[in-house]
Amino acid sequence: MNLRPSNLTTGLLAICLAIPVLGLAPTEAGTSLPSMIEAALQGNRDLQEARERIDEVHADQVVVLSRLMPHVSLTAGYDALQTGARGRLNEEVSSQLLYQQRLFEYGPHAAQEVRLRSDLRNAMFEYEEQVYTVLSRVWEVYHLILLEDQQIALRQASRDSFEVFLQKQTARFDERLASEEDMLQAELNVLNEELQINSLQRRQFNDKMELLRLIGRPIGAGIQPAGELAPFSVDQDEAVRIALARDVQIGLNSQLLTEQQRVVREQRWEYAPDISLNTGVDDGRRSASVTIDRQNSTWGVDMAAGLSLDEASTDLPDEGATWRAQLQARIPLFEGGIRIGQEALERARLRQIEIRLRDLHAGVELRVRQAYQSMLEAEEEARLQERFVQIARRRLEINQFLQEKGQADEAKLETVRSAFFSAQDRLFNNQSTYISRQAQLRRLMGYVE
Repeated sequence: MNLRPSNLTTGLLAICLAIPVLGLAPTEAGTSLPSMIEAALQGNRDLQEARERIDEVHADQVVVLSRLMPHVSLTAGYDALQTGARGRLNEEVSSQLLYQQRLFEYGPHAAQEVRLRSDLRNAMFEYEEQVYTVLSRVWEVYHLILLEDQQIALRQASRDSFEVFLQKQTARFDERLASEEDMLQAELNVLNEELQINSLQRRQFNDKMELLRLIGRPIGAGIQPAGELAPFSVDQDEAVRIALARDVQIGLNSQLLTEQQRVVREQRWEYAPDISLNTGVDDGRRSASVTIDRQNSTWGVDMAAGLSLDEASTDLPDEGATWRAQLQARIPLFEGGIRIGQEALERARLRQIEIRLRDLHAGVELRVRQAYQSMLEAEEEARLQERFVQIARRRLEINQFLQEKGQADEAKLETVRSAFFSAQDRLFNNQSTYISRQAQLRRLMGYVE
């Protein structure tokens, strides 16, 4: 009896026990991405709950398999009978040791086993789905925190340069070489960067709290991810192959297909004779019996042996033993096409699963290719926007220099300044979008390497 899906088990073991080291720079112990992933696998409460559901099914498996194990019981009884108030009291004490066991089963799989496989299959694939969701989110939040570190550093450098310019404008204002408006505009530039730094710090704080929750650590604990985003080195065709091999719905429906193929094969048992047997021997103190009966669609062969422990009992001679046997066989000849219709129904269900599985393959490939192109688009937009920022910064520096010389066009300077801040904001948004789209692609692939 194979209760655990084999390909699913292999995939989960590969994820849980052999998470490769990602392409990150050396980091402090406990704050690298591999350590965060390991901590999430162990401490994430959603994953813990999903593992408990698997353990629940395994416990139910023990209950189901217990029907094939020996059952031994001891029965003790006391009977008393008295007729009238002064009548004689007749007492009888008896005890019996009984051994029972189902020897084997034949025919279609037992209903308990089918239900157990279904429960285990659902629990395992639900856990796999949770693993992919949690790990992709850990990956995304971790890299968003790293990106926010970079953005804060760039904003601080920009603020420092604006502060230098503010000092120059303040000195020029004191010497009547610049207007108060020029000085206030320089101060607004500094305040704008301070505002953006504060916003980034609050966003990073929220991301760190989410990361702590994802890895199961106390909210508020210290954490400082370090490293850099490694290039996504998997080409599009390989990404599709990985996604098809790891997709949860494809794996689940592949298992359902195997299960339905078994159901179709077992339809031939509907034409088998329905046999019922009850045979045994009893000598008054010892007894033994063998029975064959059918429960739902499965036949079971059971044996039982009993021994009376009552000391008052005496063995009877061999010729006093009783023997019994009862055999009944029912052979279906024609039942109005019920079996033909049932087999056609199960084959139709099989074809439905096959069609659904092919559609899932096509759907996964489509979504992965779309996500891959979307990630490449975001990467290219971020690269181009970075160049836009460099140009906008240089234009701003040139116009600020002209302003110091009294040669700047104030309207043009304001336009250039607004263009720089807008380009910088778009760059940071594009970088965040690229990380989110790569995380979405990794989620579709079930890819954490």
